[in-house]
This record gives sequence, C-alpha cells and structure tokens, in this order.
Amino acid sequence: MSSVNSVFLLLGSVIAAGFVLRKSGAVGENDYKIYFKLITTLIIPCLILSNFRTVELTPEYLSIFAVSCLFGMFLSALVYVLLPGKTRSQKGMAVLNFAGINVGFIGIPLAEALFGPEATPIMVAVHGGNAVTLYAFCVIRTQLYTEQGADWRAAGRRLATSPVLLALAAALLMAATGIHLPDFCYTFTDTITKINTPLSMLALGMTLDFNLGADERRLVFKMLPLRYLAGGLAAFALCALNLYPPLTRYTLVLFFLLPGAINCIAYCSEYDFHPKAAALFNSLSNVITFVLVWAVFGFLLPPL
Repeated sequence: MSSVNSVFLLLGSVIAAGFVLRKSGAVGENDYKIYFKLITTLIIPCLILSNFRTVELTPEYLSIFAVSCLFGMFLSALVYVLLPGKTRSQKGMAVLNFAGINVGFIGIPLAEALFGPEATPIMVAVHGGNAVTLYAFCVIRTQLYTEQGADWRAAGRRLATSPVLLALAAALLMAATGIHLPDFCYTFTDTITKINTPLSMLALGMTLDFNLGADERRLVFKMLPLRYLAGGLAAFALCALNLYPPLTRYTLVLFFLLPGAINCIAYCSEYDFHPKAAALFNSLSNVITFVLVWAVFGFLLPPL
C-alpha cells in the first residue's frame, strides 16, 4: 500500500501549497476561477482524447461505461431525494458533487498503483461514463437549480458547444471507426494532460475555507455519509453478483469509493453554487477515500 500512500501524500502536499499561496496573498482570492476555466475547457478534453486513443469498444467495455454513467445518475437522484428543503443553490451544489467522481487524476493513478497498468483501460471506460453523467447533465441541472431561472435555449447552446462533450463524441467516434488523430496531436494532448493533477490540486487548495456558514457545514456533513454509504452498497452488490472478472470487479469497487470530482468545484464556482462548500466536500472526501481504499484493498478484499 506504500504506492497508494505516496499518491495521496503528493496530492495533499499540492493542495496545501495552494492553500498557503492564497492565505499568504501570493495569489488573488478569485484566481482559482481562471484555473478551473482552463481545466474544463482545455485540460479535460485533452485528457479524454488521450485516454481513448487505444480503446476498443467491446461489449464488456461498453457495459463498464454504462455502469459508471448509471452510478452517477443514481447518486444524483439519491441526494436530491434525501436532502429536501434546501435552497436551489445548495441543491445544485449537492447534486453536481454527487454526479461527478474524480476518475481522471485520482482513479486512474490509484488503479495503476493498486492493480497495475492492466487496470488503466478499465478505468478509462469508467472515466468516459462519468464524463457523460457529469457534463451532459450538468447544464440541465444548473438550469434547474439556478436562482435566476432556467434559460433552456442557452442550455442547449452550451451543450452543443461543450468542449468536454465534443471531445468525448470525437473520441468515441474514433474508437468506433479506428480512425485516429495524427501522432503530433496526441503529443499535444498528452503534454496538456500532464498539468491536470497539479493545477487542479493547487486550485482546490486555493478554494479551501473552513469558515463556512452553519447551514453549509451541516449540508456537507450530511452529504459525506450518504455518498460513501451508497458507494459501499454498490461495491458490495457488485462483488456479491460476481458479474465481472476479478480485475474489472476490483477496479469498479475502487470507482465506487472515489472522491468527488475537482471539476464540480469549477461548475459550482461558475453558477455560484457554494463553491467553498463544494471544495470542503471534495477535500474531506479525498481523506475518506484514502482511508476506505487502504482498508478495503489492504484488509477486506483478497489480493488479485
């Protein structure tokens, strides 16, 4: 488990650096918004194109994609039903942070550290399904929960021009046809992708603020047990049903236990859905994920 410890120690150090940068005045209070804009419009599309380069759309691969997509939808519905009576913006924050799961730069590195490079294509399929859940529906959700009222025409334009969805559609089309971009294009996307983790972690650290209002703190501490209880039940059901080979099964169990996606903070920031509460939820879920992953794969499940 030393490799898992190293991954989380590194992530925590970069988050702390971002926090210190903001608290010391080295960066502005709202500079993190620029970084999040870069992440959602450039870095994540490059990540998708790079990760789908070697994908083969087999029935098992597509089923993994579907499981990931449906799990995000299930979590969104769960938090909507079980957290009634909140403001629109609080609902928006909770639903977005349950839909988005941090597969890109925590799930994939952890899968490689725990199970080896053979797990990477599986987690890439998971990443694609979760991208559909988060990005295809986040625009609809934000229209439902924004305090200003829905603008469905603008929502349609946003979906049609979403860099993430366009990249995902292109990646799936290339995987289905076997036609790919020139090598220099992948050299570019691979280079951009390398800054995803450090930039995202720095931006997360810049948003950290534990001086939240009482209502926001209560909301976050209601969300956390609900999220991990749902993930734990999904992992138990998957193991009990024994539907997949061991490597695929273990990789999906890891997915069910992953923390919230960094990108959700970016969307919460853009729509004013309590971004600091979203950052606190994300930070605490990182800690909980580390403990659960260490316990589950270190003690509860037999090694592969």
